[in-house]
Amino acid sequence: MDQITNIITTSAMSIFVVLTGVVVKALKDYLLTRGGKKAIEIVEILAKNAVNATEQVAGALDIHGKDKLEHAKVSLIETLATHNIYLSDDEMNTFIEAAVKAANDEWKK
Repeated sequence: MDQITNIITTSAMSIFVVLTGVVVKALKDYLLTRGGKKAIEIVEILAKNAVNATEQVAGALDIHGKDKLEHAKVSLIETLATHNIYLSDDEMNTFIEAAVKAANDEWKK
């Protein structure tokens, strides 16, 4: 009898964990579709911050060109992860390039 109770309890807990995962995933997708604009604004701000921070430490770290891009990407990835935002490599490059262009335009003024 204890074995049957044990099996039922274990099965119920497994089902509950799976259902909880499905509900959380659905809720996250729903919030991302509703908060998509806000997520993009956050990414733009964080990309700009990553580019500016990379420019400030580039001299001290003696990094140039592609190394600066990689440093900015790593910085952006770490910061986005704290906001539960994940981008593809191409999307990240696009946001970083846009931030670099905006910074260059701003510095030329």
